[in-house]
Amino acid sequence: MPNIGKCILSDNEIKEILNINKDNANKIIEIAERLAKEYEQISASKFREFYDYVLKIDEKDDNWYMKLVLLKPKLAYTYGKETNRNKKEALEKLTGTFSKIIDEINQDINKFKSFKTFFEAVVAYHKIYAKSQ
Repeated sequence: MPNIGKCILSDNEIKEILNINKDNANKIIEIAERLAKEYEQISASKFREFYDYVLKIDEKDDNWYMKLVLLKPKLAYTYGKETNRNKKEALEKLTGTFSKIIDEINQDINKFKSFKTFFEAVVAYHKIYAKSQ
């Protein structure tokens, strides 16, 4: 599968995101706000669509990780059909970053729960920064 997009987080930041705890919670919030600014060209409704997809994944389902991995082609499809250069650049960052995070989750349910919490924070900040579409 081609690797679409570029990850804009360090490996250490991804490790922290996937292990949210009382010691790194403030750092996680800072990362979430930074990413929301990076994704400001993505419409709030499109961004929310990706988040809603993740929210619907039930951790008790044996296929939860497969469903999470299927977010990668959804992101790639949205990136591929975008024609606006600024939106496409933001989608490239989102696709690359979230693909790497999904790979790092690697079927660890606790990492997935941390990712959902982090994604919620990004969505909250994104609502502030998203360009009106």
